[in-house]
Amino acid sequence: MNKATKFKLKNGKIVTIRRIRGDDYEDVMKYLDKFSRGAGAKWTWQYAGQPKKNKEQSVLAYEDPNSLFIGAWDNKNIIGMADIHKQKPNHPYTGRVAVTATSMLEQYTSNGLGTKFKQIIEKWARENNVHILQSGVRHKNVRSLGNLLKQGYEIVGIYHDTAFIGGEWQHEYMLEKRLEP
Repeated sequence: MNKATKFKLKNGKIVTIRRIRGDDYEDVMKYLDKFSRGAGAKWTWQYAGQPKKNKEQSVLAYEDPNSLFIGAWDNKNIIGMADIHKQKPNHPYTGRVAVTATSMLEQYTSNGLGTKFKQIIEKWARENNVHILQSGVRHKNVRSLGNLLKQGYEIVGIYHDTAFIGGEWQHEYMLEKRLEP
C-alpha cells in the first residue's frame, strides 16, 4: 500500500487507511492503550496496562519490506490496525508463508473495516509472492472468525487452552488461506 485511501464504513463514517510509518509510533501506542482497555482486547494478545512496545523495534517492523502495517484513522486517531509479515522471509522452505492480524476499537466493528483490511493485506501478499496466509482467532470470537471464513480462510487446526478469560479456557483456531493452487 503506497498511498492513503478513503473508506466509507457501513455506518456512513469515512476513515483514512494508510501504511503505518515510523513517525506514527506514538499514535500507535495511544491506539493500543485504548484498544487494550476495550472489550475486543480479550480476543487478542493485548491487555490493559501492558508495557509500551520498544520504539526502535516497532519502527524497524513498520519499515521492514517483508511486512505491512496499516492503520485506519478517524480524523487524527487510529481506530483500527492490520498487519502481515512473512514468517521467515529468507528461509528456502518457508519463506512464502505470512501471518496476518487485525484489531479495531469496538465501536468500529461490523462496519466493513475488517473486510477492507483483509483485502489490502491479501493484495500486498500477492504482490510479495506469498503463498499461504495464516491467522489465529480465539474460538469464541465469532465476529473475527466469521470474517476470516468469509474471506476464504479455512480452519486447519486448534490450539487448546491458550488463554484463561472470564473463568474459562479459550481455544485458538488456526486458519489458512492459499493464494495460488
